[in-house]
Amino acid sequence: MDHCPPFNVFFRPLLSLATVGEINVRESAQRIADQFGMTDQAKLEATKGGNHRRYIDRTHWAATYLRQAGLLVTTKRGFVKITDQGSDFLRNHEGQINVKDLRSIPAFADFQARQGTRRKTVIIDHTDTSDTLTPHDRISEALDDIEEELATTLLDSLQNSSPSFFEKAVVDLLLCMGYRANRTEAGYIIGKSGDDGVDGLINQDALGLERAYIQAKRYQSDNKVSAEAIRGFTGALNVQQASKGLFVTTSAFTNNAISTAERVPQRIVLIDGKKFSHLMIRYGVGCLTHKTLSIKKFDTDYFE
Repeated sequence: MDHCPPFNVFFRPLLSLATVGEINVRESAQRIADQFGMTDQAKLEATKGGNHRRYIDRTHWAATYLRQAGLLVTTKRGFVKITDQGSDFLRNHEGQINVKDLRSIPAFADFQARQGTRRKTVIIDHTDTSDTLTPHDRISEALDDIEEELATTLLDSLQNSSPSFFEKAVVDLLLCMGYRANRTEAGYIIGKSGDDGVDGLINQDALGLERAYIQAKRYQSDNKVSAEAIRGFTGALNVQQASKGLFVTTSAFTNNAISTAERVPQRIVLIDGKKFSHLMIRYGVGCLTHKTLSIKKFDTDYFE
């Protein structure tokens, strides 16, 4: 094979490799390329920016889509394993797996909905969108896809980190967002597991008269924060004589938890895992700028 195949062609071989147990995605890219019989020339193909090998990049994108569909799950940084749903899906789908096959899975349908209602992009479908999207539209949608993939990677990493690391990440993000009077002693990690519901605080003025207390719960996605946890945090705020707090989790909140937070006398802000990971991207916490895109436009003033 003299050229790298489309990224959806990587779905089945990657899912099949995961049936033997935990696999490294990058190492799997090499094995898949060998299965395809890709030549050295094909393996040297780079992404448009020229910074990554295309077959490795497409393997990682395939892993992202399969994770969003619930067919793979991250075990640790760079490693995945197949889920029970993934094993069933592989048995029940013969031949090549395409994006339209994944759309039958509610979790993946939700993922695409987050990217934009019924969008059809080059990355998702590998179809010609020239009749429906302008070049600027295609760039915007591609950037949305890249951010969504990064947010997923950040959230996976947080869920596989230690509780203390997550608490530190929360404080770091708040400091970067400007919740501080000055950098010195503006934010603290306090206590540890079993700390009566308070994990950290932010001093919002130089004297520490305005404080926001933090509760951080590093949960897996299927373990939502309950109303009981919110009530426990409220009690902790009462002990601290605090009027406001921030409850952050790597999972999500139950409807009862949300309604409870709205009814308590303190001002409690809830941030779930999806929102937190996108805030990390916005404020540059846990991620780096890989490339800056500069787009020129026609200068009408010059020609007047």
